[in-house]
Amino acid sequence: MENVLRNQLRRRGTSTLDALFRAEYAPMVRLAYTLVGNNAEAEELVQDSFAEVHRRLGEIREPGAYLRTCVVSRCRSLLRRRRVMQQHPPEPPDDLPGGAGELWDVLSELPEDQRVAVVLRYYGQYRASEIAQIMDMPGATVRSHIKRGLATLRRELNA
Repeated sequence: MENVLRNQLRRRGTSTLDALFRAEYAPMVRLAYTLVGNNAEAEELVQDSFAEVHRRLGEIREPGAYLRTCVVSRCRSLLRRRRVMQQHPPEPPDDLPGGAGELWDVLSELPEDQRVAVVLRYYGQYRASEIAQIMDMPGATVRSHIKRGLATLRRELNA
């Protein structure tokens, strides 16, 4: 595959990156998704890797191999950052009112979409329609995230 791709790249000249993108984008996203388990992050990592290949295209002998190396390296870096964040969760701000530390702890345990929706609604004072636009999801989904997040907060804080 690498030899065929290399020959295509030589023949096309200025469309080298285009040929590489057509041949490798989908397989690289699948690879990254398999490693990181999140499609949006996988696509972003692959796009960043293509940008790196583009920057170094004149220096690289085997663009496909270099691209795979970039993708795997970026995936591993993301996984390391995740581990560090799990081991060292962010500290609550110093200026929280009394008793809010417990709220911070419970809030940080909510699933990301619920936490974002609840914070935007009650801290940011946004309406559900605005939150839906910010989070790029249907309003009903946002309302569901807020409802579930609040139910979890009530349950955990009253326990």
